[in-house]
Amino acid sequence: MSEQPDPLAQITLTPRAFGAVLAVLALVVGLVLAIVPVGVAHPSSNGSVSCGNTFGGVESGALAEGLGKPERRELVQYIDMCERAIGNRGDYAVFLFFGGLIAGLALGVVRRVRPVSPGSGRPTGPVLP
Repeated sequence: MSEQPDPLAQITLTPRAFGAVLAVLALVVGLVLAIVPVGVAHPSSNGSVSCGNTFGGVESGALAEGLGKPERRELVQYIDMCERAIGNRGDYAVFLFFGGLIAGLALGVVRRVRPVSPGSGRPTGPVLP
C-alpha cells in the first residue's frame, strides 16, 4: 500500500484556529444581539411592539405610539416588560461580546509552543574543547 496524505488534514482546523473562529463568532453575535431591537408581544394586534435596543434602552414615546395611545397603567406595564426583555438580551450580548473579545485577545497574546525539531535544540552533553 502506498502512503497517501490524509485528505481531511487539508480541510481540518487546528484547535487554535477553531478557538479563533468561535471567538470571532461570539464577538459578532454579541454585537448583533446588542444592536437589534427588542420586541414584546402585543395581544390586541397579534404582533409585537418595538422596545428599542440594549444601547438606548426603552423608548417610551415610540412604545406609546406602537400601543395606540394606551392608558398610563398599561404603558407602565409595557415599559416594565420592555426593560426586563432588554435586560435579558443585554446579559447574553455582554457575555458573548466580552467572552469573544477576551478569547480573541488570549489567542493573540498567548504564545504557541512549537516542538523542537531534532538537531536544532541546545546541546545537552559535555562541551568538547
